[in-house]
Amino acid sequence: MKIDTNKSGSTVGRWVQKALYSGAVVSLAMTMGATSALAANGDNFEPFTPVSRIASMSVVHSAGGVDYKASYQKARDASVYLATYVARLKEADQLGSGVIKGIDWKLGGTSEGCIATRTCTDHEIDEAVLMIPSPDPIDPNDAAYLADGTVTKANTKKANVLDFCNGKYASLAMGVTPITGSATEGTGKYIVNGYSHAPALPCEVSIWFDENRIYVDMLDPSAIFTLFFSDVLISEEMQDADFAEALYAMPPQVKSEIKAIIYAALLEFDPDVQIMDQKIGPMYQKMDDIFSVVDSSTYDSPYMHMSYTKQNGGVFTEAESKGVAQTIINTLSTHEDNPGVHPTIIDKQTKETLDSILSPNSSWRSARIAPISIPGKNHIIEACSPKYAKMAMSTGLSHVNALPCEITVKIIDGGNKLVVSYLDPDFMLKSLFADISDEDKAKFGAIPGLIMTDLQNIVKAALEVNSGIKMNAGVQISYDMLP
Repeated sequence: MKIDTNKSGSTVGRWVQKALYSGAVVSLAMTMGATSALAANGDNFEPFTPVSRIASMSVVHSAGGVDYKASYQKARDASVYLATYVARLKEADQLGSGVIKGIDWKLGGTSEGCIATRTCTDHEIDEAVLMIPSPDPIDPNDAAYLADGTVTKANTKKANVLDFCNGKYASLAMGVTPITGSATEGTGKYIVNGYSHAPALPCEVSIWFDENRIYVDMLDPSAIFTLFFSDVLISEEMQDADFAEALYAMPPQVKSEIKAIIYAALLEFDPDVQIMDQKIGPMYQKMDDIFSVVDSSTYDSPYMHMSYTKQNGGVFTEAESKGVAQTIINTLSTHEDNPGVHPTIIDKQTKETLDSILSPNSSWRSARIAPISIPGKNHIIEACSPKYAKMAMSTGLSHVNALPCEITVKIIDGGNKLVVSYLDPDFMLKSLFADISDEDKAKFGAIPGLIMTDLQNIVKAALEVNSGIKMNAGVQISYDMLP
């Protein structure tokens, strides 16, 4: 599957016109000015779920029924086709400035050169679409699986995950650009503690299948801007009606743009794609539900932040900040070289290695070979453990947008501090997996703590052993996320 970068006005344009004039995109994706779940005053709150199912496609059938392997490949092909559309085309040119209000969307995980020139190679695009493993086989009728019930590396069913990035909306969310007012005139009003929310970005879209359909799900922007930004909702800035209105308008706008892009690409990939907007996962009915799940988490927050200073009292440069992010990735290991193997020696006397203190068979690795950088000079690392991913996916692949585990690196206070932030696994379980069975909740009881400990040990090894920068011990910092 390959989208020609010069297709503007040809097949892509015709399918977009078909979708627009048939009302598909107009009715489901172009809901400009729709009520946002953020509008928390009285009856204005719009109930939401963490995930929206925005499209589905038919599985592939053969004479004997569902062709599982062909359906699995179709889901992968659709993912790469969508990724190619995002990576190579300027959406505003394809869909019109009335549809795409912000800066064009980018495919997360691609190189800076690819993003700047829209000349991503097929290989780079394919690599950017993550594949999250489940405990299930691709084909339950596969002879090798039926022989002993073992799911091998070759027949493991995986879900496809794409990262959607947008410079304009990320700048607003990270507090780089004011929500209202002017930065140059000193009247700007910003999202509070913008960088502290970085692990909640970028926007994730997943494509996966079961014996019934191929599903296209997205992490709903209303979930992102409520569950992960609750401190903004209680900030003084919300007393300003213009600020509140602009903030409320952002999630539906982001959602409408992502949906429009997906529909434009998938209507060309499969003209019979079914478009929808179905709520998936636990329902949040009121603001108290949001504050309750934040309050019940380990850190009273979706995040855990650690601040570091240099032993010599010096400042961190931006090059060092990005270098630390890359060092964490290298310490995690990548798919290019011995994934899941961590030979870093953490004790020179005993020769104890990092692997010896990580949870058994966790096999942690980075999903990408380089960090994703977003506005505000925040650098995102996506950590993945096949063991824990499969455990999470045993509750249903509709939860895949909650993975992988995200860590961010950022310098603050004029470079005096380097902050490493984690998306707390305990919060993720309680907020995005709240619909799983009580039995599964009991089974996962200790898992979030093990995951957080593993990630902190990996970062500790990266900073103390591999970074080449002498730092003082980290100090935990926090931001008030609750009223």
